Amino acid sequence: MLEGPTLEAEYERFREEAIDFYRSEFRPEWLQTEPDSDAYRALGKDLDNKLIARGWYTLHWPTKYGGKGGDLIQYSILREVAAYFRAPTYGGHGRYIVGPALFEIGTEEQKARHLPRISRGELIICLGFTEPDAGSDLAAMKTRAVDEGGHFRITGTKLYITFGHFANVMLLAARTDPAAPKHKGVSLFLVDLSLPGVNMKPLDCFTGHRIAEMHFDNVRVPKDALVGELNRGFYHMTVALNFERSGMERPAAYLAHLEDMAEYCRASGLWQRARVRQLIGSLAAQVQAWRMISWRVVMLQHRGLVPSWEGSLAQLYRKDINPQFGKAHLEIFGNAGLIERFDPDAILDGRSEWFLREGFNNHGQGGRFVTRNVIARRGMGLPAIRLRDHG
Repeated sequence: MLEGPTLEAEYERFREEAIDFYRSEFRPEWLQTEPDSDAYRALGKDLDNKLIARGWYTLHWPTKYGGKGGDLIQYSILREVAAYFRAPTYGGHGRYIVGPALFEIGTEEQKARHLPRISRGELIICLGFTEPDAGSDLAAMKTRAVDEGGHFRITGTKLYITFGHFANVMLLAARTDPAAPKHKGVSLFLVDLSLPGVNMKPLDCFTGHRIAEMHFDNVRVPKDALVGELNRGFYHMTVALNFERSGMERPAAYLAHLEDMAEYCRASGLWQRARVRQLIGSLAAQVQAWRMISWRVVMLQHRGLVPSWEGSLAQLYRKDINPQFGKAHLEIFGNAGLIERFDPDAILDGRSEWFLREGFNNHGQGGRFVTRNVIARRGMGLPAIRLRDHG
């Protein structure tokens, strides 16, 4: 069970309330259904509707826009408890990233138009930053948005878009001043994905995730789709992504899975092997450290500070622990750990096999090299290291 960090009494009471809610709502299908499947999203939609009814879906938002006026600590508690129970959600970056960003850089008209729809679960938003030739280097993006007076015309391709295969809106970054330096001349737009010229190609990943490749062929978007200031999109992207720096969900979900592994090993007799206990214990210690780093990020944000290297450190823990989880499953369960979901002999409903595939999922939000560079520069004051400097 989740323990710590120790918080004020009101937060501890809320943690217990959240635990009671998810415990009462828990269904075995949450663990048995393939993530990103239609069935899984249906489970998520059902649960999201219950959160909306309680005012928890956007708990940390003002009541004016469909929230409950809670603070970031309460919302982080809720996210962590939901992840511990492996609760499904319909998805979208609206309540976590785009909504909070609109509070900072959106116009009053944009807030009034989009925020209530996000809080009701009607607006599913994906992020359109990564491109085929840009990858982690967002400043190298080539998608263009040309101002044609009454509208912007957008042309380009976005790749590896999470939620892109069913989202109805994208927060898209495009170059609006090609003559400006790489880190300037970029702007953000909220693009209706039903507009003519938008084409989506679903991509099925080895890890079991479904993402999308999105093509924009002379898509005309209204002038009021511009979010923030023209040509300041790179700065605005940083503001938006800072709201997701903690990554609260992953360590809580991994901790719950380690508890499931330990329970299975005790029941099967595998726990008698010292190596099994050492592997699970070592991973548990690393996950708890990861979890505390995530909470540090939350506390910094709660105090109005902007985490920089701390958020990257939380991401680095994920990137380092993911492969270790896969290797541990293979070492502990052997070939039986390769049995896929829906097979009656699958270990832990096939989640062992899923974690083996998930071990390859380390590219999101930049590779490990990029993440270490951020920590070195922002946290330690070291110069950036380029790959070409080392052959």
